[in-house]
Amino acid sequence: MNIKLLGLVTITFWLLGCGQATSNSGYDPQSKLQELTNLETLSKKARDQNLPIMLMAGAEWCEFCHILRSEVLDPMALGGDYDGKVVFMRYLSVDEHQPIADVNGEPIRKDQLARRYRADLTPTVIFINGQGEKVADNIVGIANIELYTTLIHKHLNDAYQKMGNPLRLEAMPSQ
Repeated sequence: MNIKLLGLVTITFWLLGCGQATSNSGYDPQSKLQELTNLETLSKKARDQNLPIMLMAGAEWCEFCHILRSEVLDPMALGGDYDGKVVFMRYLSVDEHQPIADVNGEPIRKDQLARRYRADLTPTVIFINGQGEKVADNIVGIANIELYTTLIHKHLNDAYQKMGNPLRLEAMPSQ
């Protein structure tokens, strides 16, 4: 099999092979990671505290999204050491077509918001500031679940630096 065909097969599997759609909403009520319901309100909090916003763009049918939430993001949210202290963490369902308030208060569908930040594949973790500007590169997919929190810390440190926030996180999170 040639390289181009192998790449196409891999991408097609990744896009289609994460499972079957089971619901219109990608949000899992068992998850500790809160669903994004109002970006305008969240952005104001982020501006007031000079903290970045981390959005995980995901879909109900995406098995990798469920793994990322259960193995990495839910424990981060459950511990209480991240959300509102070093970052605002929210889940952005690309399955959801109900409008929410954008940074400026205008209505926007969640799938359109994800596309704005180039979250074309799921899962994608997006880092923005309180003005809605990207402050770190997206993390696309799951390369190594064991090191994912370290990767998030690296991107948060990039975001802090761009935002002029002196806060820095250890590369390896403490247990």
